[in-house]
Amino acid sequence: MKYCKLLSITLALILVCFAFLSCGDSSDAVVTNIAEADITTEAEIEAEETELKPVLPDFNCEGAEYHVLTKMENDEAGQWTARDIYVADMNGEVVNDAVFERNRKIEEKYNCEITQTRMQIGPQYSYSMTRQISKLVMAGDSSYDMIMPTIQDAAALARDGMLYDLNNIGNVDLTKPWWNQQFREDTRIGGHNYFGDGDICTTFMRSTYAILFNKQLFEDYGMESPYITVRNGDWTIDFMRSLALEYAQDLNSNGKMDNDDKIGLLRIYNQIEALYTASGAKMVTVDDSGTFKFEGDSEKSIAILDQIFKLFNTKEAVLSSDVITSRKIFGANNALMLFGTMNNVPEMRSMETDFGILPLPKALDSQEQYYSYVQTWASGCAAIYITAKDTQKSSIILEDMAFEAMNILTPAYYEIALKTKYARDTDSQEMLDLIYSVRTCDLGNLYNIGDVVSGVTNLVNNGKDTFASFMESKLDSINVTLDELSDMYAN
Repeated sequence: MKYCKLLSITLALILVCFAFLSCGDSSDAVVTNIAEADITTEAEIEAEETELKPVLPDFNCEGAEYHVLTKMENDEAGQWTARDIYVADMNGEVVNDAVFERNRKIEEKYNCEITQTRMQIGPQYSYSMTRQISKLVMAGDSSYDMIMPTIQDAAALARDGMLYDLNNIGNVDLTKPWWNQQFREDTRIGGHNYFGDGDICTTFMRSTYAILFNKQLFEDYGMESPYITVRNGDWTIDFMRSLALEYAQDLNSNGKMDNDDKIGLLRIYNQIEALYTASGAKMVTVDDSGTFKFEGDSEKSIAILDQIFKLFNTKEAVLSSDVITSRKIFGANNALMLFGTMNNVPEMRSMETDFGILPLPKALDSQEQYYSYVQTWASGCAAIYITAKDTQKSSIILEDMAFEAMNILTPAYYEIALKTKYARDTDSQEMLDLIYSVRTCDLGNLYNIGDVVSGVTNLVNNGKDTFASFMESKLDSINVTLDELSDMYAN
């Protein structure tokens, strides 16, 4: 960047010199102006470079380890096992080698050795890591300089007073571009952020939801490219439903979608919370004082849930299935659209037919922008537990690892692996930028307040559009829980 700007300055000087030779007595004014412009431009370059670097003190670990606790799903090959903190060596795989390069740079700078211990995450909402890490804290354990639990577990640990506020620990600046700003806003409680997410965590990217579509089938059926619909701001749940109905065919005439039919929309298990959060609405909000409030019973919330219900109960066009089956069906050109996470994109690498990538649709026509939902059990995040023995060391290296991840790790995953290796057109690359620009989550989902998320899921799956009465029946117990949660954070 600096080279390009200096080149522009040089060209400007050449032009001014030419003007100087041609302008006679006006030369003094020209020379004075270019000198002033020169100084301003150099200052802008330096300011810009300073802004994009963390301001950190010198630190020497004197050869000690920087030990990170990361998450593991079942085993090291699990799809949501962390692979963004430590690798043993370079192996030619682009993301693996980016992690190695980032770590080598950090290790040389701080005279340390980055090491990793993995911990089982358990099933969704099991809060397995919460229990295990809580035991470590209660025992005064100081083994880990930084921890990277699931987002759900980090939220529970923060509630229980097990994590430092990253805003106040020093050396960590969550307002910087290597930290995701929407996530920072969504998880800030009473002015405090106890965990952060962004470039440091590739599962934060891999667990982001999106819609894949079969480009050939759209062309065969004379359907307008959905890229145009997205750009026009008209990509909604209702519009996606209309596309699914237009394509779907019940080939075996059994009155519903199954694996032998032409499927309009194939969804992997339940994505109700994904579509709800992608609407920009929240089940639970928290104000600057740290007071939690339930929003799931609002008129807007019920309208959004009605749209989701309408889509997922379109049995003649929509089918729910598991990951492996969905991959086979979509790969065999038997589904127009696939609703899953970005982790499903590389799984389609062997698919011969071209596919495209779209953001999650808006819920209502009045929605101003697209939002992307991050699966909070699948994604990790960064935190420092309160028994870490050296918070200066923990925070300095955490911040620099996040910064270097923005420079090294994210480009490897995003620009090379995802955009070039897996995504197959420039339109999808544009959509990826849109998908990753606003990633969000919901505190109601994080804490599973009143089992509302699972309750709503059961209603949708059982064909019951009774959201308003369900929310009303839960309201008293939800408010008690939220009052307790507010008190726990206040204390």
